[in-house]
Amino acid sequence: MRDHFLKQSMNSENLLFVYGTLLSGLSNHHHMAGATCMGEANIQAALFDMGEYPALIVQGELAQPLGLVMGELYKIEPDHWCRLDVLEEVDPDSIENSMYLRVSVGVQWQSDEGLQNVRAQVYVYQWSLAGKPRIEHGDFRRHLISR
Repeated sequence: MRDHFLKQSMNSENLLFVYGTLLSGLSNHHHMAGATCMGEANIQAALFDMGEYPALIVQGELAQPLGLVMGELYKIEPDHWCRLDVLEEVDPDSIENSMYLRVSVGVQWQSDEGLQNVRAQVYVYQWSLAGKPRIEHGDFRRHLISR
């Protein structure tokens, strides 16, 4: 029933895939207050260790080969995007000054009805990744535990 209700109102403009500090139980999860967690999900991308947080990219030489990145899928209300964009240092007037940009990606979501393919927004890192190690297994929580 929950999945049926959520699927009726799902589109890439109100779904967010999180993979780092916004995950439940991690340091920035409080910024997700008011959002609805739909459950575990994953995308094809590349994840990098930036120290206190991860960086995710979905294209370019450093992203090859793309791998599975683990995370959670959330339904977001429209007024929530502005707060999250500020947290992720998105500058609406300048791509160059934005640490992250929000882009639409394909997501595999583990719903109550099984694996579903949906589109969602994800924050993609924009600045240099020179010298930053890739998190090969794509799971930031697991990476934190193993450090």
